[in-house]
Amino acid sequence: MLAQDRHTSGTVLERPPVLGFVMVGGPLVGAQVRDLRLANEMARRGFPVHVWWAFDRPQGIVLDPSISQHWLFSWSRHMLPLCPGAADQLGRLACRLVPESLRNRAAQRLPGVMDRQIGRVLRRICEGVERDQGLITRFAREITAAGVTHLLPNLEMLAPFVRAARELVPGRPRYLVTFQGYEVYANHARRMGLEESLYQRLVEVVRDSDYRAVAVSQAYSDRIQREVGLLPTELSVIPPGVPVNGPLSLAQAQRRVQQQFPQFRSNIPLVTYLGRQDSEKGLDLLLYAIRLLIDRGQPVQLAMCGPTAFGETYQKACGEIAGHLRIEPLMAGFVDDDVRSALFRTSRAVVYPSIHEEPFGMVPVEAMAQGTPVLVPDRGGIAGVVEAGGHRGGLRFRCWDSGSLATQLGNLLHSDSLHAQLARGALDVAGCFSVQSMGQKVLDHLRLPSARSEFPMQSAEFSRNSQSRPRAA
Repeated sequence: MLAQDRHTSGTVLERPPVLGFVMVGGPLVGAQVRDLRLANEMARRGFPVHVWWAFDRPQGIVLDPSISQHWLFSWSRHMLPLCPGAADQLGRLACRLVPESLRNRAAQRLPGVMDRQIGRVLRRICEGVERDQGLITRFAREITAAGVTHLLPNLEMLAPFVRAARELVPGRPRYLVTFQGYEVYANHARRMGLEESLYQRLVEVVRDSDYRAVAVSQAYSDRIQREVGLLPTELSVIPPGVPVNGPLSLAQAQRRVQQQFPQFRSNIPLVTYLGRQDSEKGLDLLLYAIRLLIDRGQPVQLAMCGPTAFGETYQKACGEIAGHLRIEPLMAGFVDDDVRSALFRTSRAVVYPSIHEEPFGMVPVEAMAQGTPVLVPDRGGIAGVVEAGGHRGGLRFRCWDSGSLATQLGNLLHSDSLHAQLARGALDVAGCFSVQSMGQKVLDHLRLPSARSEFPMQSAEFSRNSQSRPRAA
């Protein structure tokens, strides 16, 4: 049963909003990419922006120079619970002295490192982050000093830290919970016997927040309702955004791919997977589908690129599977943005064979922004990204079915007319998911002006009635 909506009409903002993002560092994942783009977009619109980093502080990311960066906690803080302050400083020192590539490699190759880090933080969340008084007090002090008015944690698991700190901040800044990956670390919580406790914490932070929580797709919102226990009235949908700057020239893209992969052959159709090479991404399904196409007489090259977030076991297993299938894919770990764009533009099709009902699908949208058709599973939020605004930029296959994947991929490889139709539609679909559109939708959700310059400096009053969400009775 629901109580009345929380009312905030008459709230006076005496100064322009200051936005505070709280992000997970470490290997680049979709949630981090989404919020880096959002933070840069907010800075471009003139808002003061701060970023607090958890676990790691990336060195190679591109943030607007005006954005101030801080630590929430380092990877080591929760590994040594008896002396968290000293452990935190040790982790920060390691981030300054050890190159990011080496840190990521160590996290991925040392057995159990990522599992232990995530497990310790999940246990802290379920037991109550308020118990770490030193962390919460410092975070609140930094929020106060920065004058932050709105806090945006990029993962649900960071929202309890935001909620605890804001209670100690004069003026009690508002916060927004965004769901974009809870199911991955909920698997860790399940193995620890903490899944229900985790979901209870997530429900609490949403119901104590100032806005409806954001889900990145309608399908994901439906899943959150089923699994976490939130109500439809407690969620709104705002898709992520991607840069939409027009496709590269094909010749330029092929040259860049050739530089990265000398064995690339421009006369054979290229099929690409680009994303995390972790077990939930279904790369083995793609390998089986490629083998089926080869057996049907279809010449095809396969590229598989991207880092891992949970160790290299699955990535190595896929390399072994490829060897058994007599496939020689173009393989790489992390690749920079120009190689990503070149791969997307050069490919006949980009495939995202995920097996875990992806919340959204930024990689397929980025590929469509290069005019390349995509192939995605028919389950989860990712299924919806191939159509938008009356346009279609890709096909779907039956989730978990390598035969269906091979058939649909064969259609894209064989039919020039189908491919041309989808390539034209791909650019229009991608245009519906621009970074600018995402930024505007977030500002509308927060009941903030479109740019800092539009903020009335005197007697500014912003009602949040239409975005306030019901609290449980």
